[in-house]
Amino acid sequence: MKYGIISFFAGMLALSEAFAATPTISNVTAKQRYPWNGLVDIDFTVTGLDVAVTEIDGATNGLAFAVTAVMPDGSTNRLSHIRVARRTAGGDYRIVWDARADLGEVRVTNLVANVAIVESHKGIQLWEGGPYWAEMNIGAEKPEDYGYYFWWGDTVGYKRENNAWVATDGSNTNFMFSSNNTPTYNKDKSALLAAGYIDSTGNLVAAHDAAHEHWGGSWRLPTYAESYALVNNCTTTLTTRNGVYGRLVTGKGAYANRSIFLPAAGRGSDSDSRFVGAGSWGAYWTSLSYAFDTEAWSLLFDSGDIYQYGISRSCGQPVRPVRGFAE
Repeated sequence: MKYGIISFFAGMLALSEAFAATPTISNVTAKQRYPWNGLVDIDFTVTGLDVAVTEIDGATNGLAFAVTAVMPDGSTNRLSHIRVARRTAGGDYRIVWDARADLGEVRVTNLVANVAIVESHKGIQLWEGGPYWAEMNIGAEKPEDYGYYFWWGDTVGYKRENNAWVATDGSNTNFMFSSNNTPTYNKDKSALLAAGYIDSTGNLVAAHDAAHEHWGGSWRLPTYAESYALVNNCTTTLTTRNGVYGRLVTGKGAYANRSIFLPAAGRGSDSDSRFVGAGSWGAYWTSLSYAFDTEAWSLLFDSGDIYQYGISRSCGQPVRPVRGFAE
């Protein structure tokens, strides 16, 4: 490799009892395609896999392949720019890693990476060329669950317990969504960029993307464009699911048999510790900052319509992840 040496070792991760056997990974090899583009092919063998694999953006219909790396400085990072490209001619799997996108430049020596199998989440494509939308929110166990709530740029997440907001990592049992507790609040694009929250497009980077931090792989917050396309490429219907009010979002044409349910999860008020709007309307974060330095774009729906709207970054809102990139 032109810029350095990347070495890999095999890894395994035990799965839930839903799988008949614990799949293991072996025979991991890595080869850079060309010395100038940073793309690395990681080939490996999987044994004990008893579910069919669909090759979609680093994830499968039951499993995902995760790659973590020990950097030269000793830090451990989960590589975000990976995807499953195809089964190889010999039947093994191949992950394509964009090292340049993850590291800036491929100027690393003796980078040790661990390839593991982890449980994935189901994604549903609702229009041709569109991303795959998760069937439930971050922190939810069922599509109708509200899940965790985040301020914009937050990756901890908070759940509602006994009329209080409790941090999912145990760091706070009485959190309050407010501008004082929101580091991204009242920061313009240049300040957010300098602080490492966003990239040059104005979207949150992986380290400050709640979907990526909680689910890993290629899961992320939807962009503004993707939330806009969701509204324009789908039909939406107010309905209830297991007694929970929300909107059913359904594809059109060849995708008319595919849908996701967005519960009317409300939000955490940023003026006090109240939980407002649940059961009446829903607001979901996108990854894009708004024109005003205090707001970010959200996908909002109520009894009348579904649309994009700028909402204070200090509010607590749920996240509906996507994976893959729209054309």
